[in-house]
Amino acid sequence: MLLRAFTWLLAFGISVAAFSFHTLDFIERPLLEQRFKLDHHDADPNIIIVEIDPKSLREVGIWPWKRSLHALLIDRLTAADVSAIVMDVDFSLASNDADDSAFEKALERSDGRTVLAAFRQWSEADNSFIDIGPMPRFAQHAEITSANVFPATDGLLWRQILTQEWNQRIIPTLASSLATKSGLFSPSKNPIQDFGIDYSIDLSSFQRYSFSDVVRGDIDPALLKGKTVLVGATAVELGDNVATPLYKSLPGALVQMLAAQSLVTNRALQPIPTSLTVISLFLITVFIAIISWKFRLIHILAVVLACDVVIFAAAVVVQSRTELLIPVAPFFIGTFLTGSFTVLIRYHQLALNVMAERLGRLRAQALMANVARNAFDALITTDEQGRIKTINLAAERIFDISSANAKGRLMSEFYIPSTLTDGNTFDQVLDKAVTTGKPLRILCKRTAGKAFHADMAVTAMEDKDSNGLILLMRDIDQRVRAERIAQRKERQLVAAKQQAELANRAKTEFLANMSHEFKTPLNAMMGFSETMKGEFFGPLGSPKYIEYSTDIYNSGARLLETVTDVLDFARLENDELVVQKQKVDLPAIVKRLGEMSLDRAEAAGLDLIFEIPEEQLVYETDERLLKQAFSSLISNALKFNRDGGYIKLALCRSATGDINLSVSDNGIGIAEEEIETCLKAFGQANRGLQRKYEGTGLGLTLAKQYAEKLGGTLQISSKLGEGTTVTICLPEEVKTE
Repeated sequence: MLLRAFTWLLAFGISVAAFSFHTLDFIERPLLEQRFKLDHHDADPNIIIVEIDPKSLREVGIWPWKRSLHALLIDRLTAADVSAIVMDVDFSLASNDADDSAFEKALERSDGRTVLAAFRQWSEADNSFIDIGPMPRFAQHAEITSANVFPATDGLLWRQILTQEWNQRIIPTLASSLATKSGLFSPSKNPIQDFGIDYSIDLSSFQRYSFSDVVRGDIDPALLKGKTVLVGATAVELGDNVATPLYKSLPGALVQMLAAQSLVTNRALQPIPTSLTVISLFLITVFIAIISWKFRLIHILAVVLACDVVIFAAAVVVQSRTELLIPVAPFFIGTFLTGSFTVLIRYHQLALNVMAERLGRLRAQALMANVARNAFDALITTDEQGRIKTINLAAERIFDISSANAKGRLMSEFYIPSTLTDGNTFDQVLDKAVTTGKPLRILCKRTAGKAFHADMAVTAMEDKDSNGLILLMRDIDQRVRAERIAQRKERQLVAAKQQAELANRAKTEFLANMSHEFKTPLNAMMGFSETMKGEFFGPLGSPKYIEYSTDIYNSGARLLETVTDVLDFARLENDELVVQKQKVDLPAIVKRLGEMSLDRAEAAGLDLIFEIPEEQLVYETDERLLKQAFSSLISNALKFNRDGGYIKLALCRSATGDINLSVSDNGIGIAEEEIETCLKAFGQANRGLQRKYEGTGLGLTLAKQYAEKLGGTLQISSKLGEGTTVTICLPEEVKTE
């Protein structure tokens, strides 16, 4: 892992360093030229060129021209009401007085529209820069701009500045003046020091007029009105040429025009922030590093090329649509170095791994020989006839024989035919073990003749000189004895389990039968006691008889309820209870069961509260089982409550569509550790002979089993001394057994 991180960090560090120190410019600049070729933008028509071209030179016939000719051009342009006139011509030296006067007056008549060029040149004699500008008589009627350009180290003009120091003051460059005079660019709103010239601006989209045509008046003034005019030389023979990307060489006036157009068309190119480049390079190289450690060389090459193509395409798109330049050279170098370093390290490691594997194989052979010698299991090699060639220490111990005494003896001498191998000979056993490839259990004997059980696996050994067998054997005599004891115990457990199941079934059947037997006399007792209590056949003669009849009836009813619970429990145990679904009105059931318990609640001093929806809620279920489950919950709430308490019966549909029927009380509650006990058959929280409350302990058990039979669940929430809430949750779509 550290080596992988180091190779990535080395590639990333080299790429960042080369990018920071501009070492990659020799790669970046040709790639930028290709992006210029793939892009295309038109120039803004508000800036035009009046060019001193070969045609004008031929018509005038001499060079340099008289300044009166330049004065005539300025007058023509002033008359055409141009916005500004930027002269890329040197007016630093005096001519004859008449021409200079004519030019000065033309400048004055232009009313401040004219901008004259100034230059800063290096003087070898003075070993310093010399600032050269228009004569003072001209400068007082015009603005001054710098016509200097600043090629890069490769001699090509890639960037231009906005301002330059000249004569101890800051003046705008010619491109900045052109853009500002056009009204399409404001230096105050674009706080940049320099910018990249966009060579994707099409030169053919420039509006160009010949100097001689404008002076003669052949150009319609309407075409010039309101325009910003650059006057400069485009004739190659004048020598004002600049080395540029894409075009190799361009006249200075066209270069200044390209720079000005870059500003006014929002194409002043700026590189993206260095931090963004470094972060992007970081992510790309990490991705390449991860890929390079996982895939084959051809796949790595494809990924690197794909990344480079995507990066270059992104740079082209971003440059075409914005002013931003994405440097692609650091990404190309970063992906190349990351992939190359990783591949080199991988193949270096592969070579080391091969060498290590060979050495490891030799060590492994020596180790395996030692392991085989000291293995826990017996390892025996024999020839084709079954004669022992070698044995290890474990074989010496198992068969109680030394290696020297065992060599040359037949393995069949240590084999005992038995039912384990169907009485087969040792050769037959060997053939079966080799054919099936599975271990066999055989009976062997030690040198002294004592028999023991062993597991044997046999492998055919193909040697150059001869074929033989490898026998792997383990003494399992103790394990066989333990297995026999375990099998005997297992048979005893199975018999005990069967007896327990029979006893449980007999108990369940007994309960069911006894419950049926109890029901008949109980019904008679309850019927006669109810008849006597109601004095249907005349007065009994004493009020005590009515009181005794009522006690007999209530006791019978309680016993009948207990018998019914036991009978239902028996049916559930025997899986004899059948669910009969029908559509029922749940609010009506809850209300009816509550009203049936109202007398008991009032007698116990309890308030009965209903929380049921007013609208009808129809649900398909077994009404009898649902009533029995809910009645058991109400009965428990009545039984385990306190004076002045309450019982709340609630019915609602949850957000998931489930039906919740709950019975809540503020009675004695159940301790958390006792809830599980209460849900078991005949289980009660208050147990023993001194228990306070009556009952069989089947109420919650039956309610839970009824709910589960209906496809739902029973949930209990309780705190000791605070009360209990028991909820029957029925799913929206019931799946009964």
